[in-house]
Amino acid sequence: MLEEIPVLKDDLFLEVAEQEKYLIVPRSAWLERVATKFLKQPTERRIKLDEHGYFILSQMDGETSIPEMEERFSRTFGNEDGMSLSRLVRFLQIMDSYSWLKWKRE
Repeated sequence: MLEEIPVLKDDLFLEVAEQEKYLIVPRSAWLERVATKFLKQPTERRIKLDEHGYFILSQMDGETSIPEMEERFSRTFGNEDGMSLSRLVRFLQIMDSYSWLKWKRE
């Protein structure tokens, strides 16, 4: 996993609105589309991000590897307990479990 480059899928994007940071996820599954049309549900999910999550996702430019992300994260937020890489990897695993990432080889 450390040799790969994580990238947000094409239909996902980050948004900053009124000092809050969000990951915008379109509701594109069949049942979700029905719910948006007939039950007047929103057409997208807005996942609120803390500054750590927003920082990590904003680093996903298709060229930045996981070790580079961890280095930038540590410079910005510190790494007193030495756990920034494991936290970063766990965050990426969670994002990947929702199928929100695609992976490129270095």
